[in-house]
Amino acid sequence: MTQLETDRFILRPFREQDIDFLDALHSDENVMRYILGRTRSHEENLAYLQRLLNLEESHGIGQRIVIRKSDHKPVGRCGISFFYGVEIEDVKDYYFDPKAIPEGMTSTRVFELGYTFHQDVWGKGYATEAASAMRRYALDVQKLPEVHSLIIQENKGSVAVAEKIGAKKIGACLCLGNPAWDYISKAVDEKNKA
Repeated sequence: MTQLETDRFILRPFREQDIDFLDALHSDENVMRYILGRTRSHEENLAYLQRLLNLEESHGIGQRIVIRKSDHKPVGRCGISFFYGVEIEDVKDYYFDPKAIPEGMTSTRVFELGYTFHQDVWGKGYATEAASAMRRYALDVQKLPEVHSLIIQENKGSVAVAEKIGAKKIGACLCLGNPAWDYISKAVDEKNKA
């Protein structure tokens, strides 16, 4: 997977040695509030990191570590992952692990653009800058037809990021059983631009 650069950041694929960063990021209750509703253990972070490495190797997608150029400090993660959705009583419920899908239910898979940053850098436009770069890369370079951002409805910061990068809200859904919004970004069809 290619490394990306923005004005302030380098977004590079994760490596095994990035586990300490994930342990620090995922141990903050405020950071994890709208992701799992709880912190992740070291063992869960190891499994998460392995999933990222596998996604990169098998599909060329995944989260990237966001490194601030000014001091070479990692400040967050941003990238494309798979989410799996099932229809439950006319509402889509999305999961990041296909094993979480209730047995016997047919699921759909979407590309999901997600972003998570250390709490001490919130409000500085970091997520918007990184997510904008990943969105462009996914649609323009990787030629994905669309990417979703599944955001817990109470997460006003992430909603603002999705809207700033041009994603459109297509409706309500559930994410890991929580009320969420489904935002979508689609590739522009050059023939229909005019």
